[in-house]
Amino acid sequence: MTSSIFFAKMGDMEKEKIIIKEYDDLYKEQVIKLVGECLVDQSVLSTACLPVEDDDLQEIAKLYSGRGKFWVALDNGRVVGTVGIRDFGEKLAKLRRMFVQKEYRGTGLGQRLLDTALQFACDMGYTKITLNTHKNMKRAHHFYKKNNFIFIGVKKEDMLSFEREL
Repeated sequence: MTSSIFFAKMGDMEKEKIIIKEYDDLYKEQVIKLVGECLVDQSVLSTACLPVEDDDLQEIAKLYSGRGKFWVALDNGRVVGTVGIRDFGEKLAKLRRMFVQKEYRGTGLGQRLLDTALQFACDMGYTKITLNTHKNMKRAHHFYKKNNFIFIGVKKEDMLSFEREL
């Protein structure tokens, strides 16, 4: 699945066309910016920590290749959401970098991104998917539980781990 179209209603605005497509390096700076903005908004990072300098954001094309993949959600060419799948061997996939820009939350875009990632994981033959999310991301915890992820414990002091059978 290389791209899909999602229609979202945002307040009084008319329906906007959101395209979910595979990552290309031309979106790198926008992805880094979006991830940073979302982490600040969720009180995970302070603005002093921007831009985010995580290694996996510097090498998305490399780290999410093969049995992994990374997608961006685009609104008129602007990155408004992200999600990735990384291969962790033994038929285990890891959901990574699931972010939706604040104004697009509650529109169904996050569900569309997750569905894209889960379908890819199933198509690749993974049997289980795991993820970690910060303790402050309460909305994400609810979202994952609603999508049949089970809380499996605390990783480090501030990260919660979830998993789901595929």
